[in-house]
Amino acid sequence: MPSPFSPIKISDSLSAKNRIIRSATNDHLGNRDATVSDAQIEMYDVLARNEIGTIITGHLSVDPDIANRADIVQLSIGDDSYIEGLKRIPEKIHQYGALAVAQISHAGPRGLNPIDFNELTTDEMTRIAEWMIDGAVRAQKAGFDAVEIHAAHWYLLASVLNADLNRRTDRYGGDAAGRIRIVTDIVRGIRQRCGDSFGIFVKVNAHNTLPGVDDLDMLIDYAKHLYDAGIDLLEVSGMSFAKQPKDAQCYFIDYAQAVKKALPQLTVALVGGIYSRDTIDRTLEAVDMAAMGRTLLTQPDFIVKMRDENLEKSRCIRCNKCFEVFKTKYERCIFGPVNPKLEETFGDK
Repeated sequence: MPSPFSPIKISDSLSAKNRIIRSATNDHLGNRDATVSDAQIEMYDVLARNEIGTIITGHLSVDPDIANRADIVQLSIGDDSYIEGLKRIPEKIHQYGALAVAQISHAGPRGLNPIDFNELTTDEMTRIAEWMIDGAVRAQKAGFDAVEIHAAHWYLLASVLNADLNRRTDRYGGDAAGRIRIVTDIVRGIRQRCGDSFGIFVKVNAHNTLPGVDDLDMLIDYAKHLYDAGIDLLEVSGMSFAKQPKDAQCYFIDYAQAVKKALPQLTVALVGGIYSRDTIDRTLEAVDMAAMGRTLLTQPDFIVKMRDENLEKSRCIRCNKCFEVFKTKYERCIFGPVNPKLEETFGDK
């Protein structure tokens, strides 16, 4: 088993200084005009100087209309005018030798103006794919090392991948190859426009049916299509991460490990239920990289303390209050502290 602190070659052109990923986490710290705030730069500074080897941003909206964002302070990458401000993020992260990855997303049914992808025309679906590709080009111009296509949770692309939700009969539906096509089209478009040295990650749900039945074969099929299209890393997540028992660990490890066994050449990361040295070690026995969200939200210095002070377990108790306290107590975690930017955004009811 590799050490969490050992370097890793993600692809022929992309390496990370260690095997720890800060998984994309909505920080709710952006400005209302969809631009980067000083509070976000401070947050990335804290993460990067605490030895997180790969830092993935919270999801950036690719829709040119910011009224279609997921929330009122989500950052946008839907127009060239945002490039200059976005440059601040990789510039800060690179100061500490970490990889900077921009997660790109379309909110779809979870947006401020919810969109049912089944009602979109083929041309409208293709236009969204083009927005994703354009977003990746902007991320590259802003200095990011890679993008992560957000095809997990309940956003647009994840909904398209869900076999129970997808009722389309055109090229974006019908069977597994049709459902994954919009993502593989995006991957190929990014590779064509950004070149071989730019990293392409994809985040997917472990389960792609509503009941969450044993649809492992579907996940592996999706992974093979994505690998053939040219991705460098697959991050395995899941919709049920917020409903797991507090003592659950490494929620989707069996699914991620099965993908790794099926595609040993592909770099695979796992997120969900990783909050201690033991869960990190278990993850790295199964896949290549350990990704964390809530753990680093409450304790961004956990990795340094684990390495230098032998801290075995983070203070995260998986209570999921981080999904709500930012609007009322202006904290990202029940352990605090109050963040002035959150109070500025949500304090004026």
